[in-house]
Amino acid sequence: MELKENLGLILIVIGLLISLTMVGAWIGVPIAAIGVFLLNKKVNQPGQTISDELKAKKEELDNIDEKLKQMEKDKEEEINQKLADKQNEIDNIDEKLKQMEKDKEEEINQKLADKQRELDNIDEKYKSLEQSKKMELDLKLKDRREEVKDLNQEASQLKQEVVLLRDEVEMQSYGIYEPKYDFVNATAYKEKLDELRRKQKQLIKDKKAAWGNPNMTLNGDARKGQAMINDNIKQILRTFNTECDGIIRKVKHSNIENSEKRIRKSYETLNRLNERLGVRIQPAYLDLKIQELYLAYEYEVKKQEEKEMLAEAREREREEKKLQKKLEKEKNKFNKENDRIKEELEKTNAELQAANDEERAKLEAEIAKLKAALEKNNEEIEKIDEWRETPGAGYVYIISNIGSFGEEVFKIGVTRRDDPEERIRELSNASVPFKYDSHVFIFSKDAYTLESNLHERFDKKRVNKVNRRKEFFNITIDDVKKIVEENKANVHSFVEEPEAEEYYDSLKMAEMP
Repeated sequence: MELKENLGLILIVIGLLISLTMVGAWIGVPIAAIGVFLLNKKVNQPGQTISDELKAKKEELDNIDEKLKQMEKDKEEEINQKLADKQNEIDNIDEKLKQMEKDKEEEINQKLADKQRELDNIDEKYKSLEQSKKMELDLKLKDRREEVKDLNQEASQLKQEVVLLRDEVEMQSYGIYEPKYDFVNATAYKEKLDELRRKQKQLIKDKKAAWGNPNMTLNGDARKGQAMINDNIKQILRTFNTECDGIIRKVKHSNIENSEKRIRKSYETLNRLNERLGVRIQPAYLDLKIQELYLAYEYEVKKQEEKEMLAEAREREREEKKLQKKLEKEKNKFNKENDRIKEELEKTNAELQAANDEERAKLEAEIAKLKAALEKNNEEIEKIDEWRETPGAGYVYIISNIGSFGEEVFKIGVTRRDDPEERIRELSNASVPFKYDSHVFIFSKDAYTLESNLHERFDKKRVNKVNRRKEFFNITIDDVKKIVEENKANVHSFVEEPEAEEYYDSLKMAEMP
């Protein structure tokens, strides 16, 4: 109640106090005005109470200055204390910030140190890994280099083999193969070949075909080591024999030298590949294989020669029988003709005895004509007998076929037939696209010798330098003319330019649209 009654005074005091503070008069003045209004309202109340109260309030107002001063002082002290506290807080904040910065810096430094240690560890691990990787790569590189080296060696060997195989397509040389053996017939070659193979078997049996390391062990066991060596010897010999058999089986004149190189290459390669296994083929066994190569080749050549000689002998025998039959037929024809002429002569001579002078002259002329015919037939019979009794007599012919073989390629052959053109027609019916053209026929009582001499004369100009039974030669028409001049007494005909009618007609037809 007292508070309510003194509200006006209190508001005045508060308004005055506020006006004295830093807040400003704009708040304190309205509050004091409200207090004055309330106080005036109370003053108007009647009675002594108001006077007492005014007295009391006056006393309170007298003490207000002191209170205000004290309050201001207290407030100032409070504010100063608060300011001091705040300053202390600010100072503490700076210290805390500094400490926090220091702690953060230490934390960062610690983390940096930890990271540095981690980086150092990573560097060590990386270096270790790099070194390990480098060693691994060095080992792999070394292995790769070894592989490349082996591949290069293999490639080099393959290139050499390719060269050898390519060389087989062409002749190694243009000279005639010089036989290493000179047996009379194929049987002698076969016997020598069997002897060589027996020697090879004996070397294998005596364990001299291949060498094996006598000190080889397997898992410390010498017996197992020798068993392995024996298996390796069997394997290397089996491989070498298989390769040699394949090479020898395909040997021919065009690859004889390369075949020897291939056998030697197989020998060297197998010995190199099996070096670590402790085995190698002995040179003595290689020599027997080389001998077998040449002997097998010459054996096949001799068999082919004998086969061709036999075929040629049979051909000559057939031709001779055919010729003898034809000559016999011709002789019988002339003998029959002579029998008829003799009958005519006897008849004419009988008529001559009874003839007058006029008829006698005519009959004598007829008798002379018959005698001349008889004499001519007898001459032909003598020629036939001479031909039959002279087995070497015949015609050497020189022919060409430019449509089939080109220019300056001539065939020099022989025939016993009395009509050599018949033989040329037979040859033209063989496997050639065009007919042969005849250049010259030379008669000789020893035609085979003349043919052989001409073959020997032009031996270096043979088209086929391997099969000497082929009769084609790279000679010119001037060479043919020289042959004609040397044998002009026995030349039956000579044609310089070949007709080659079918060939030239074919060329013209090919040019037609």
